[in-house]
Amino acid sequence: QLKLEDYKDRLKKGEALNQDQLEAVEKYDEVVHNLEFAKELQKTFSGLSQDLLKAQKKAQRRESLLKLEAEKKKLRTILQVQYVLQNFTQEHVQKDFKGGVNGAIYLPSKELNYLIRFAKLTCPERNENL
Repeated sequence: QLKLEDYKDRLKKGEALNQDQLEAVEKYDEVVHNLEFAKELQKTFSGLSQDLLKAQKKAQRRESLLKLEAEKKKLRTILQVQYVLQNFTQEHVQKDFKGGVNGAIYLPSKELNYLIRFAKLTCPERNENL
């Protein structure tokens, strides 16, 4: 653009320009218009790029929250199962299942022993002093 302005100034001062320079001066307005259009396009692309980055960050946050919720749900399920299994290690619970009383179903001793052994293998001992 600066070169074209220089050609334009030289032409106004009466200097002779070669054919290429004259054609360039004739297209000055078109070049300025194209430059302005390019600047507008650049602004538009920049805005679109920023919007895309924001959308990507939002999607990543949403995905992270969904993963976190899924992990919490898994942990909740594990803790619930551990709680149920730990109850099988208590004598009064064992008696209820052996007799099928107090809302417990009847479990043969063999099956109850499997559950008790499984509970001891999968549930860590708690130190009540901590």
